[in-house]
Formats: sequence, structure tokens, C-alpha cells
Amino acid sequence: MLVYMKTNIYFIMKTNEMELFFEQFKFDSSKALFVGIEREAFTSRKGKILPIAPEVLPIIDILKPEYQIFGYELSACQIEMKYGPYHQFEVSNGLRESEMERKIFEEMLDFNCYFSDTAGQEIPLDIYPDPTGRYAKIASSLSKDVLHAACYVAGTHVHIGMPSAEDALRVYNSLCPHVDDLTKMGDNSNGERISYYQLMSKETNPRSHTSMQSWFEDSVEKGYSLDPRKCWTLIRISIHGTIEFRMFGSTPDLDKINKWANECRDLCCRYL
Repeated sequence: MLVYMKTNIYFIMKTNEMELFFEQFKFDSSKALFVGIEREAFTSRKGKILPIAPEVLPIIDILKPEYQIFGYELSACQIEMKYGPYHQFEVSNGLRESEMERKIFEEMLDFNCYFSDTAGQEIPLDIYPDPTGRYAKIASSLSKDVLHAACYVAGTHVHIGMPSAEDALRVYNSLCPHVDDLTKMGDNSNGERISYYQLMSKETNPRSHTSMQSWFEDSVEKGYSLDPRKCWTLIRISIHGTIEFRMFGSTPDLDKINKWANECRDLCCRYL
């Protein structure tokens, strides 16, 4: 009887943990196959990469609080720009409209976004003072080499909306074999960015899951069940209810970004 009770309690605890894991993912069927893009860039002034994100981002918030494109990254030498979600045919125009506004802020605040896979130089390892303290905690847990790798690279992430967790898992599993081809497509640095990314993350290649429970069990094993953002594979299911492609480098070429986005969306369409 005691063994049965212990087994039953364990089963209930596991079930609750799994429910909490999946509750972190917010899927929206009305945004299925919509495209979101995150662009990381180094912050520079007078041709030198500097930790000025804590300086410029608060000013942008004051000047235009409704402008939600700019955000912070772990490194105080980087900023992130978020675009979308867009319908497939809105991506190109959406990127160009946001690009014009970005350049206005750059001129106003005397800084530049430097789009490159890697910093190309030794950069300060200042951490952005995010209000939650999450970045300071992350940085304190990393060796100097790993922290340098995290700060040294920038990328472009493509999100494709999924209608449900079950659909996302099916599409994700089908996408895993494409990771190498997509990585080659998104490489602007002869593999340097990916080498540093692999130093930062011990596991970069996505691994397929046979079921929803298998996905949850993998999250427990890899330590991301309480925070799916800690899954660093180059293709992952994100908490935003998307398939996220993380292998593309940072580039000023909007046509290239549009090409990457279309390729990712086409692949998701094929398997959805």
C-alpha cells in the first residue's frame, strides 16, 4: 500500500511539473505561419564597439515609449531589434520601414548598430543591467571564456508561428535534419560565429522527441523545464509559440534576412 501511495504521489508530481512546463508556451492559432524576426547588433560610436546600450535604450524609451522594437541583450555592447509578427508578404516592407526609424534614432543619439556575426575585436564584457537581475546571475555562473563567447557573437533569429504545441513538436522533429544546411546558409563568418556559439552552449544541434512527454523529459534532463529559454539549440520551440531558428548571422542586408525568413517559413509549411 505504501509503495502504491509513493508511486501515485510521484506520478502526480510529474504530471503537475509537465503541465507547468507546457503552460510556459503561448501558442496563437491566428498567428500560425506568421514571421517574427530578432536582429542582434553591436553598439558602436566612432567606429568602436562600446557598452552603450544602457545609455541609448532608456532614452529611446523616453522619446518614444510606444516604440517596442529595441531591446537589450546580455552584453551591454549589443542591442536587439524585434520585428513582426508579419504575414509572409509583409516581411520585406516591415523590415525596411523599421530600418528607417532605426537610422533616425542612431543619428539623434550619435551611435551606430554594427551588424556582424562577431565583434572582430576584444570587446568589453560589461553586462546589461536588466531590471530582473537575470543577466547578472547568468554572467556570474559563466567562465570568462564562455562569457566572452556569449558577448562576442550576434545573430538573426527567425520565428515562425505555430498553432499548437503538438503541431510545433511535429514540425520541429521534421526540421532537425535541416539544421546543417540552414547553418551554412546563415553563415557570414566562415564558421567563426558557430564555433563561439558552440563554446557558449554545450548542445547546439536539435534532437527530435518521440512524444510530448519525451520533450518534457528532455527539458528536465537538460535543465530547461523551468525556463525554456535555457534551451540553446539552433532550432527550438520557443515560449512565444513559435519555431525559432537561431543559426543565422547578423547582417545589414535586409534581402538576405528576407530570404532566410522565407526559407524557414517554407520549411514549416511543408511539415505543418
